Amino acid sequence: MPITRTLARKSHGISLVQLLLAVGILATLAAIAVPPFSDLLDRMRADRVRMQLLSAFAAARSTAITRRHPVSVCASDDGHHCTRDWSAGWLIYLDPGQDAQPAARQDVLHYQPGPRQQGVHAVGSAGRPALRFAANGRSFGSNLTVAVCVRGRRRAEVRVNNSGRVRSQTLPEPAPCP
Repeated sequence: MPITRTLARKSHGISLVQLLLAVGILATLAAIAVPPFSDLLDRMRADRVRMQLLSAFAAARSTAITRRHPVSVCASDDGHHCTRDWSAGWLIYLDPGQDAQPAARQDVLHYQPGPRQQGVHAVGSAGRPALRFAANGRSFGSNLTVAVCVRGRRRAEVRVNNSGRVRSQTLPEPAPCP
């Protein structure tokens, strides 16, 4: 019996060496897991913005067809005026006069604040600050491409052609952002 009492007294906790070894192993595993996890978060952020833009463009086209009235979508940081930065947000508005801005507050149908996440940026194609749909659902002007970038790397795109078709894609490999 004296042997079991001695063993029981000596097994109260762990030594400092054991603790440092466990912390070292956890730190090594965390260092291995962080880069793939941050890449996953970047893809998820880009997909979120891509799907929101895709939804906004489809909603604007649908509204133009159902109301039989021209509807525009433009980048906006305040919900009242159009800007060029799709990252700040966007608004959908009735646009009978083909204006670059909503004519009145009541013409604004919907405002979506942009992603406030660090490093997410959405850039529209040059010369195309807004997207306008006719009453038949066709898009006026040239094709629009909005590139969704995270940390300066293009991760996804949303495209609208002249017939009004909206499509998007997630890029398999990140590319330089415009």
